[in-house]
Amino acid sequence: MSFLVQNFVSPSEAVYCIIIREKRYGKGWYTMEIVKTITGKCRMCYACIRNCPVKAIKVVEGQARVVPELCIACGHCVQVCAQQAKEVQREVEKVEGYLTTKRTIACLAPSFVAEFHPAWPGQVVAALKQMGFAEVHEVAFGAHLVTLEYRRYLQEAGERQGLISTPCPAVVNLVSKYYPKLLSQLIPVVSPMIALGRYLKKKVGPDSRIVFIGPCVAKKGEAQEDEVAGAVDAVLTFLEIKEMLAVRQIDVNSCGNMDFDSEPAYLGRLYPVGGGLLRSAGVDADILANQVLVIEGREDCLEFLKAVNEGQMMPKMVDMLFCKGCINGPMQENKFSAFRRRKIVAEFTRQGLEKATPRPINPDIINLRREFHDKSVFFPRPTEADIRKILAELGKLTPEDELNCGACGYSSCREKAIAVYHGLAENRMCLPYLIAQLEKSNLNLRQELKVFQGQYGQLVGNSAVMQEVYRMIEKVAKTDATVLIRGESGTGKELVARAIHYRSRRSEAPFISINCAALPETLLESELFGHARGAFTGAVTAKKGLFEEAHEGTIFLDEIGDISPGLQSKLLRVLQEGEFIRVGETRPTRVNVRVLAATNRDLEKAVKEGAFRPELFYRLNVITIWLPPLRERRDDIPLLARHFLEKYSRRLGKEITGFTSEAMDALVRADWQGNVRELENVIERAVILAEGKKIEVGDLPRQFRNLSANASGWAYTKGMSFKEAVTAYEINLLVQALEESQWVQARAAEILGLKRSTLNEMIKRYKLRPAKK
Repeated sequence: MSFLVQNFVSPSEAVYCIIIREKRYGKGWYTMEIVKTITGKCRMCYACIRNCPVKAIKVVEGQARVVPELCIACGHCVQVCAQQAKEVQREVEKVEGYLTTKRTIACLAPSFVAEFHPAWPGQVVAALKQMGFAEVHEVAFGAHLVTLEYRRYLQEAGERQGLISTPCPAVVNLVSKYYPKLLSQLIPVVSPMIALGRYLKKKVGPDSRIVFIGPCVAKKGEAQEDEVAGAVDAVLTFLEIKEMLAVRQIDVNSCGNMDFDSEPAYLGRLYPVGGGLLRSAGVDADILANQVLVIEGREDCLEFLKAVNEGQMMPKMVDMLFCKGCINGPMQENKFSAFRRRKIVAEFTRQGLEKATPRPINPDIINLRREFHDKSVFFPRPTEADIRKILAELGKLTPEDELNCGACGYSSCREKAIAVYHGLAENRMCLPYLIAQLEKSNLNLRQELKVFQGQYGQLVGNSAVMQEVYRMIEKVAKTDATVLIRGESGTGKELVARAIHYRSRRSEAPFISINCAALPETLLESELFGHARGAFTGAVTAKKGLFEEAHEGTIFLDEIGDISPGLQSKLLRVLQEGEFIRVGETRPTRVNVRVLAATNRDLEKAVKEGAFRPELFYRLNVITIWLPPLRERRDDIPLLARHFLEKYSRRLGKEITGFTSEAMDALVRADWQGNVRELENVIERAVILAEGKKIEVGDLPRQFRNLSANASGWAYTKGMSFKEAVTAYEINLLVQALEESQWVQARAAEILGLKRSTLNEMIKRYKLRPAKK
């Protein structure tokens, strides 16, 4: 019979399907978690992804987690994790309970002789009995039973082709999950562990507890499968049994010799060596005939199954072990070479054959057959457009941009894009992209630091009110207190926030700024807190929010008075608890972020009107810094004007040295409803329009030309209406009289021939104030 072929996705392209196949077998195979990640230990090296033969790893927030539905429990991820962030399901506590309450029998995998060498096998038996095990059996005897059953099955199969024999549960998992068309080719015989377990349960009774001890991770999953459940009650790795011995201070090498309680194992002791099953069954793996093959090692297993699945090979029979023999299992701890381990097992087998006298065994005393079920998941493939979109997020727009460096754990950029599409990977796992982003970020930081290398960054001003602002910045910058910065639009609230950040101990961490009034509520929530994949239409991938981006740094929430009541409560939780929930998720995320906020609204009034939550206001209003409007610090206008003149002259490549007295006088006298931002825009415009070496009144917007005390003639009235010209003339007369009288209103009224009350009314109407010196 030829192998069945199915066009299946390669295991290396395995993806976590959103639609899991309906639970069909009792407890549900797909919920079993044999290997898991210790949260926080994973350091994003992606070694587990690189070494996972089926890419059954899902990266979530930088933590590489095993996906049980895809995992074949080979244990390679445990072996390669330098941070020891992967742990195997522990059953030590369960076995400790058995030892104190039940008659418990230990079953040693044949590879134990290589693991505990140079201790004698009998010393290991003695150590286990000293621990409290009532009996100690060799799983090799179970292998002998399996060998007898294999012989019977091969006789039944006759000339059937393409049979796969394996005592390895990792191979069974691989076929069940990734090559289900080949399930019918698996010889339906249980593993030696299950065979011995069933044998002992029948011999000593179901109340005894059977504990398997070996080097395999996948055995833990096999023992829990519904098809063979009940044969073995617990599975311990060699590392777990050594831990239990150490707790009891039992030194195996100091124990005496004791015999096994099991029947002779014969050639069953060869099972942990590649081809051992065939040798014990008397099947000839003739290289020249090429009809019976021995396959061991994950690379060879994957390559062979793929070839068979595609119809490229069809041997009569193959014996497969996912590791290079069980003597090289993932939970082996000794440092012997594979060759020495093989030699130790072979010598132990030879000694057993010399001592044992063959005894007939009735193979019908227990059932040694089983069935294998399809455990595959569906693999919806993304379109080419989906893949290109994911690659484009990393700037990979052409095939030349796809470096396929493998740093992310995937063999190609496209393979990783498929994993991203199915939620298995995070797109930013790309090392070249991260390096490029880091270089860009460092460049931006260096440039930003140059801008803010002054004492208070880009804040300019020497007036008394600004000196008070500087003193407040100095006091609060060294703390982590929440600061509310208040003032009219355009006064420089973000500059104050940046000055606080860059003078704080968080200065080397990110400074993130967002205008809360610029986005609708739903988008603002996603921007602040991030979202899960599929949280809303267009959420193709998961996204970090600004609070996560600002971790360990500072976030500046501008126009905080404009956020909705619903979002206010979520923001309050961040301030109080240091955690938030992404859109579309239920598990909170913790961050360490300093919050600076700003508003030009009257929050006290908003609280009274019910538009702003009082508890949020009190939480934000720990420290308040008030920024004065520009009209209240006119002394700073010349300084600010020169600062902006230098900035835009340099940017526009123009040599402008300063302002005429009339132009500066007009700037100082202006009302500046738009504050510093308006002043900056006016200076930029003037630099663009200026034709001389200095900014003149004519270079300023029309409404500024009537403010100069010395403006006169056509230059004074040019571009103004009659009413504007009359108003400007009145202001000019008033200012001249006031300055001549040193702003003594009684004297100025006398000069102008006006009543004092009339003069006072005009001064208020035109908002005239003496220039500070």
